[in-house]
Amino acid sequence: MAKGIRLLAMLATLCGLLAAALPAGALAAAAAPGTGMPEGWRASNMTPTAYIRVDPAAFRAFKMSMKRVGDRWYLFVATGGRGLGGFEVFDVTDPAKPERVSTVAVPDSNGQLTLGDNLLIVAQQSDYAPNSVQEQPFAGVPLRVRSLATLFDVSDPRNPKKVSTWDANGWGTHRNVYPGGRYAFMSAWVDGYKGQATLVVLDVSNPLKPVEVGHWWQPGQRDGEPARPAPNGYHGPAILSPDGKRLTAAYTPSLVNLDFTDPAKPKLIGKLDFSPLANVGAQALHTGIPLPGGMVHVSTEPSKPGCDKENLSFAAIVDNRNPAAPLQVARYPRPQPPPGLPYTSFCDTGGRVGPHNVNGEIHSPALQAPGRLIYMTYFTGGVRVYDIADPYEPREVGWFLPVTGSWASGDRGLEDVIVDTRGNAFVTDGHQKGVWVLRYAGETGAPSPAR
Repeated sequence: MAKGIRLLAMLATLCGLLAAALPAGALAAAAAPGTGMPEGWRASNMTPTAYIRVDPAAFRAFKMSMKRVGDRWYLFVATGGRGLGGFEVFDVTDPAKPERVSTVAVPDSNGQLTLGDNLLIVAQQSDYAPNSVQEQPFAGVPLRVRSLATLFDVSDPRNPKKVSTWDANGWGTHRNVYPGGRYAFMSAWVDGYKGQATLVVLDVSNPLKPVEVGHWWQPGQRDGEPARPAPNGYHGPAILSPDGKRLTAAYTPSLVNLDFTDPAKPKLIGKLDFSPLANVGAQALHTGIPLPGGMVHVSTEPSKPGCDKENLSFAAIVDNRNPAAPLQVARYPRPQPPPGLPYTSFCDTGGRVGPHNVNGEIHSPALQAPGRLIYMTYFTGGVRVYDIADPYEPREVGWFLPVTGSWASGDRGLEDVIVDTRGNAFVTDGHQKGVWVLRYAGETGAPSPAR
């Protein structure tokens, strides 16, 4: 008995020391036995309410979207990659008690999906060639007509129904976006273009027969055009303006604004080039998301572990009020680890550290549109919350950091995030095959204006 009391006292002292080591507003916790929530997480202004585990036979938990039907809320999680998985649907009406309601296998799915209206589009892709060249990731992979995406009717999220496939002579699609309506915007590797993806406009007004109607690429990507310096490529998403006349997208090496008045022939309005970028292909410039007041969030993606093997990854804010001449006006601060960890910089975690995803499904009525807060996954840096009320001075106001396994074991950290209109953040834990459900506990305030 005395030994047990001494042990409890030691644990209490240890918890007290840990709490004292964390910055103000930060928490560290271990899950109660039986909850299924991974232990060891730390947080500031964020609290986990649940942890969703996808099918362990899937490759990973990756991209997400959400749909509300009546008073029910449904979370869609892509699980594909390397021939495993497809997507799963969870009823998250009570976010603390998620319920799996559907599992759908999709051949060659790659962990990407997008949802608009009642149509879900799941990306499909061939495996990259072994030892492939950066600008030609499918060198040596046979070129043939194959399914690059599969379309599903999800008017009843509990019973998704396959509608059709988009077949083309190519290798795959990646971070597509379908905002509803007539057009989907595909990040596609297709015949006739140098290695990295290009922007294909797909007419899905008849979802039984999706048809390519438009195409845009960086000059020099098309076969026969003078080669341009690497990296190049379209990662996605492309965001359509409310009037339907302009597309804005991160298209390596630029943030581009395209005139979309003729969907068959998108034309460049203006762009902002970024340099130097990590030489990692399409995702070198990973995301461009319009913000209130004519601003745009732009972020890159790291590819290699640590901070000393490629050019710096970063997230920035661009003033896009003049779409012919965008201007970079701010950068987000690099996250710092809390005290008490075995490293003082995320560069020393042994894995990737840098921006990955913010919510790309901003068209969804179930999800928050960009406002004052930006949620951004940071691989081994967890998920970070930034206040951009002053778009010229983004500041970090919250974070959540789970325990991340080793890079050698395939653990990449946190990868995707969406936030519903109720304030629940869903964050995929990649190769841990889970989804954290989090709540931000700080101030939210009004949407961010342009100064």
